[in-house]
Amino acid sequence: MGPIILSAQESASNSDILQGTRLQTVPAGGILTFEMQSSQCDITNNFTVSIQMPNGDTPLNNTLIPGTSVADEGIIDERQNLTVSFPISQGGHCVFSCTETGTAALTWRVTYTPA
Repeated sequence: MGPIILSAQESASNSDILQGTRLQTVPAGGILTFEMQSSQCDITNNFTVSIQMPNGDTPLNNTLIPGTSVADEGIIDERQNLTVSFPISQGGHCVFSCTETGTAALTWRVTYTPA
């Protein structure tokens, strides 16, 4: 089995982004890598993200996501984005959620790499 890569944009809050996707349940043990960037990151327009692992750990809890210029919306810039990786066991469901404030957009990519 090879990697699974999912990506999309969110324009509103979402309580379980991976629900209904190929990564709703992890097919085998491996690593989940999350790359995230908001179109804006100021007091009135931003996104926060939470990630809860299958064992209940919450390594990200309402974490403010870095922004970029509105003209670059939809681009994940490795110089500015937030990237985190976590080990995950087979069959686990990771809850990846986001909360919008104002009119920002969140661009994300999740990569599953088997162990």
